[in-house]
Amino acid sequence: MEKILISVVGPTAIGKTRLAIQLAQHFGTVILSADSRQFYKEMAIGTAVPSTEELRTAQHYFVQHIGIGDDYSVGDYEREALQLLKTLFQKNDLVVMVGGSGLYIDAVTKGLDSFPEVDPKYRTGLNLVLKEEGIVPLQEELSRLDPVHYSNMDVQNPHRLVRALEICLGTGKPYSSFLGKDRKPRDFRTVTVGIQADRKIIYERIDQRVDLMMAEGLLEEVTSLQPYKDQNALQTVGYQELFRYLEGKCSLEFSIAEIKKNSRRFAKRQLTWFKRNKNTLWVAHSAPFTDIIPLIDKEIKHVRTMASTRSIFFVMGVSGSGKSTIGRLLAEALNIPFLDGDDFHPPENVAKMKEGHALNDDDRHGWLLELNRLALKNKEKGAVIACSALKESYRELLQQGLENKEVFIYLEGTYDQIMERLQKRKNHFMPPGLLRSQFDTLSPPVNGITVSIDQTPAEMVQEIKWKLGEVKM
Repeated sequence: MEKILISVVGPTAIGKTRLAIQLAQHFGTVILSADSRQFYKEMAIGTAVPSTEELRTAQHYFVQHIGIGDDYSVGDYEREALQLLKTLFQKNDLVVMVGGSGLYIDAVTKGLDSFPEVDPKYRTGLNLVLKEEGIVPLQEELSRLDPVHYSNMDVQNPHRLVRALEICLGTGKPYSSFLGKDRKPRDFRTVTVGIQADRKIIYERIDQRVDLMMAEGLLEEVTSLQPYKDQNALQTVGYQELFRYLEGKCSLEFSIAEIKKNSRRFAKRQLTWFKRNKNTLWVAHSAPFTDIIPLIDKEIKHVRTMASTRSIFFVMGVSGSGKSTIGRLLAEALNIPFLDGDDFHPPENVAKMKEGHALNDDDRHGWLLELNRLALKNKEKGAVIACSALKESYRELLQQGLENKEVFIYLEGTYDQIMERLQKRKNHFMPPGLLRSQFDTLSPPVNGITVSIDQTPAEMVQEIKWKLGEVKM
């Protein structure tokens, strides 16, 4: 049976621990913490670690397992969590993971992206622009250099804008082109359950939690950690504010108010991160467990049904339709490898296209056979392959020997839509005449899945996933 990781996410103080314990008890399984602040032994009160009673009701891992002086990265957590899951899944069909640290959650469920090193001068220059001109010029530049990533990120976050732009400028390639390329598919499926509430309720719960922390001795905990205040683990909400009070820089009342304010800001950032995952099952914080569990059972059943389909998915469309973006997202959702067909064109094809000439059938023949070879190699475990298989004769070459395990997904858009997209891309060599020739030869698959590009990438992938059940495999 396909192994399932149930990931419980949501803003701080929303009740994630309670739901995770209920799920662990219901399914007879264990819990992994994905809250990077709860890793440290010395930080109990300020990170709201599960109580002694809660820890007794379900086995927890990655709670207070390291010291604040330990050098521990998100990469370390990814490696250790995956090793542990491999062991846990030998005894359990389901494991629960809970936490509010989005990057650490993604590290386990998706894997970390790999980026090339770039000259520090780009970051220095971008930070200077941010300081002198504000965030708008950075937003406009990223929109021009990488419209795909721009449409999928929090463009109000200056740190992430600078990071994306330094990669674009330093490599000459879009930031989004590096996403998901070196990630290894997981040998388990993830069902993400998000807890939500009105903002007013979230803020009230945060205020109540901070007051409770103070009553439980947060000030004493922070006081004991003063000798270590420069440690990276303590550069966080709840500790920095009280360090300033202990240094005589503000009153205790002001410090507590700052903890509440900064916690609210942190919760807002958490929600922005988690809302990016359009596959999350969102439940109300006040919903009884008896109402939540049938929804989770249904989601688990759907995920396992999807997992039983080991197909080769060819994502096709004209240049600029988003084949690579949608292909990567679909492969991630299905937990199977992604292959970008453009990476397998021979040099002579690439040179011809750069000169503005359309590829003929002879040019494409060897390329299509290579993609077919890759498809056959991945036939048993499945894969997503992005390619512009615009003619029926091309698709006949691609599906040789696949024994009806192939699914063609056509990304549908108008000439004007595609040309507008291409004009926003940096260094794209597709002239209008060449794009028009693609539309002239286009023959969409009759028995495939057709999805309009007139929606967000996440919405397109969601539509594809649900349409898969309607396609004969």
